[in-house]
Amino acid sequence: MRQATRKALLGLQKTSKPTTTEAPDFLMQPFREVPSIHPRDSLAFFADQLRIPVAELITQFQSAGVINLSEHSFIDYEHKSTLLDFLKRKHITTSQIFEDKAPLANRIEIVHSINLELLKVLARQPHLMHQLDPRKFEELVARLLEDNGCEVTLTKRTRDGGYDIFGRIKGIIASPVFLAECKRYSPENKVGVEVIRSVFAVTELHRANLGLVITSSSFTKDAIKEKVRIGDRIELKEFNDLNSWLNRYDRG
Repeated sequence: MRQATRKALLGLQKTSKPTTTEAPDFLMQPFREVPSIHPRDSLAFFADQLRIPVAELITQFQSAGVINLSEHSFIDYEHKSTLLDFLKRKHITTSQIFEDKAPLANRIEIVHSINLELLKVLARQPHLMHQLDPRKFEELVARLLEDNGCEVTLTKRTRDGGYDIFGRIKGIIASPVFLAECKRYSPENKVGVEVIRSVFAVTELHRANLGLVITSSSFTKDAIKEKVRIGDRIELKEFNDLNSWLNRYDRG
């Protein structure tokens, strides 16, 4: 292996990253804007995007101390922030609210030891990701998601809460969140159905919007069938998907 490749895999150099782009389509799909007959900044439009009845949303606003609203009222960021803060305090959650009860000390922000040199090497030789330490693979996935427009937090090595990455999708109403479990497996070791069920259970437990299982290998037939049964609350991404994400770093 060339010296540059060795340095990249060790994550020794730090360089700038590509300009952030929109989140990957598979993340955006469940949260695309819902068609609405109401004006964009109206309360009724917001209710459509949250997929709840207008009357229920008005009641929640009233409970949060925001009164005299109707479906025709126009609301702004302050209104939404007041509502979301109230929902979090009272543990009244909708599909758009995530509550992670883990202490902040048990979580760390994305580690930038995954540098641009490594990303370029992996873009040209994606099979090298199988040589990464499992923790380094988690950092790789987190970096790819971050470079694609997500806010990412990586859990510590010592904490096994059923997921490795907590992420927010920026630029969408209420900032939907996802949990990701990373599996750095050899090509012949496929991810089985039990992992899919576990990640879905954790996604439901934390009331996250989406659960991701991302692997350097692939998935068994039963795992794929389970994803189809669950629906769009779970997404599976394998080696070919990671290879596609890495392609952007091999330009120029």
